[in-house]
Amino acid sequence: MSSSAGQNVEISIIIPAYESHGTARATLESLRAQTFHNFETILIDSGRTDGVARIAGDFPEVHYRRSEKQLLPHEARNVGIKLARADLIVFTDPDVVAAPDWLEKLTAAYRRRAGPLAGAVAGLEKDWLGSGIHLAKFDLWLPGGERATVPVAASVNFLCPVELLKRVGGFDGREMIGDTVLSWDLSELGQTLYFVPNAVVYHDHRSSLVELLRERYVRGGDFGRLRAERENWKFGRTLAILFASIVPLRLLKLTARTFRSAWKSRCTFDCLRTLPVIAAGHAAWLLGESTQYWRRLQRGRTQYEAKRACGW
Repeated sequence: MSSSAGQNVEISIIIPAYESHGTARATLESLRAQTFHNFETILIDSGRTDGVARIAGDFPEVHYRRSEKQLLPHEARNVGIKLARADLIVFTDPDVVAAPDWLEKLTAAYRRRAGPLAGAVAGLEKDWLGSGIHLAKFDLWLPGGERATVPVAASVNFLCPVELLKRVGGFDGREMIGDTVLSWDLSELGQTLYFVPNAVVYHDHRSSLVELLRERYVRGGDFGRLRAERENWKFGRTLAILFASIVPLRLLKLTARTFRSAWKSRCTFDCLRTLPVIAAGHAAWLLGESTQYWRRLQRGRTQYEAKRACGW
């Protein structure tokens, strides 16, 4: 169980919630069962109903904060950062079940190598669709294998010193892929995102195939827009990436990446049997990216023609 309010804590766990009453109880129960105890849990709820509030009432050790307005997930995480008492922040979601030694493994890894850490994410569902959805979304952070680095830390299982969070200004609360943006910001500070494959949380997806494709399309579009803007892509590079995204080159690359990750995580059979779901998820992501790259090319063309018309 987490530390009481009067004690110093080593870790502050921040959880955003929005109508999460179907899964939040299991999440909080898994935190009660942690073998590491010196932590506090901060739950930021911006839901319309009192479902999460009633669940939080059964966990008096949880610091519950209700927002009067709906918050995007990373907005809620920024609120939690301001309330945190610890120097180390751990982010997770209200639809995960943490392994009992999750925090113990994360803190042990941090003591060996101080800096931002990305933990592993396993799938809670083992059926065909649930396994495919998980591999399509979380192949970068599957449990098992050797310690390595990752380009992005997913906010479902992410440890970061509060000092670094303050230096980069926290999450971009306007973006649904704010954890990707934060990872880019940390990398620009010279920070390496290390992966801890034995610090595991289990994600409860509860998604349909249509919901997966819609979510992957939107997130892919967000990624493409932000990446091109951040790196100030010119016409030639945008066109080249668009071409690689439309033809099967990048789809094959992403699918191969998932297969390699599944091999290291010893779930190759799950990868093979759910290959249609995985490929569909990656294809939807690339379609979202491609849409943004095409729009960028169109804007660039319009600006070029306007400059020519003005004689610039």
